[in-house]
Amino acid sequence: MKRMIEHVAIRVTDIDKSIAFYRDIMGFKPVGRRHIAGGEIEQIAFRVGEDIFVLFHSPHFQKADEDLDFDSRQISDIVSGKARVSERKWRGGMDHVAFCMEEAEYRAVLERCRQHGVHIHRGEEKNLGAFGVGYATYFYDPDNIELEIKRYDDPPERPGPEWYASGKAMEAAAPKA
Repeated sequence: MKRMIEHVAIRVTDIDKSIAFYRDIMGFKPVGRRHIAGGEIEQIAFRVGEDIFVLFHSPHFQKADEDLDFDSRQISDIVSGKARVSERKWRGGMDHVAFCMEEAEYRAVLERCRQHGVHIHRGEEKNLGAFGVGYATYFYDPDNIELEIKRYDDPPERPGPEWYASGKAMEAAAPKA
């Protein structure tokens, strides 16, 4: 089997609200629902293209920003340069989840965000992504997990030196034999 991310799983505090968000706003198709860990955790799987995105729910989970020394929404101030990293205490963990999609789907998600009152805090902005230079928009799910939706031109724009702080692209290490 080829090397790939098998799935991404996030913890949510309100399963019904989260299912509705990922189904109705993000447009993901639910493909499975079950209980694991002796019934302590409910697992909902969504199909996202060829990938699987999973929600875990337990009454023991708390929202992402309830256990932190800062409001997770302030991370965008650090990213945008309005605040310095040293001004905030960071804890390890997930930063955001990015979903790549075709432009029509991207626009449909933005429209559903507007219809459902989801606040878009960054975007649409042109930035460097995993496949080149694309267009991104950022917002939060019901548990304050930052989501990025990304679209690329076809083919994606190749990044020039201006996209790198050092003025040069990082080169991938050669695979070990």
